[in-house]
Amino acid sequence: MSEPASTPPLRCTECENPMDSPIACSTCGALSQMPADSFDSYELFGIKREYDIDPRALHHKYLCLSRVIHPDLASGEAGQQRSQSLNLSAELNRAYDTLRDPVARAEYMLSLAGGPKSSENKTVPQELLGQVLGFREEIEDARASGDTAALQAVQQQLLGRRETALTRIAELARGLETGDLQNRIRLREQLNTVKYWNNLLDQIPPTGLAGRRG
Repeated sequence: MSEPASTPPLRCTECENPMDSPIACSTCGALSQMPADSFDSYELFGIKREYDIDPRALHHKYLCLSRVIHPDLASGEAGQQRSQSLNLSAELNRAYDTLRDPVARAEYMLSLAGGPKSSENKTVPQELLGQVLGFREEIEDARASGDTAALQAVQQQLLGRRETALTRIAELARGLETGDLQNRIRLREQLNTVKYWNNLLDQIPPTGLAGRRG
């Protein structure tokens, strides 16, 4: 997957200091006057467009940018400035929620690469639907009989299946930069697959069970 054509401005137009993000200057607090949706999620954070992200570094940048563009800081400013602050904050929150979640990040990268949406391609491995039906029956039987041990056993199997899908998603997302169409289709298939495992895990009562979501 190629890098974005546009790059964040190197220096603030107000104070001329280097900028870590195109949406605001952390030195003087000047906000970008471009529409909040002019930047993709990676550009908002001033980071390279790739799957592997340092979650601590991402969180640190999120906190720093949030402080600079927080609407409360613009409470005494003109209405247009406060409106821009609100819009930038909303976009930053959306971008952060997308990039910090491995599945959402892969979905986003796939969309940037021109891959199919889930509404356009619902393909899953041929054997998946039969497996899902089998697990669903096991969950229903265990819940009906109050068999906690059986539920825990099913949960562990589902967690393992989901982890396998997540590992495959990461591998395929890293390969998006090759531009291979089949890679995008396979990634779509794995993203569809992990939804089934998550839905099944959601059917297991949380009482006494641990680690349903990673």
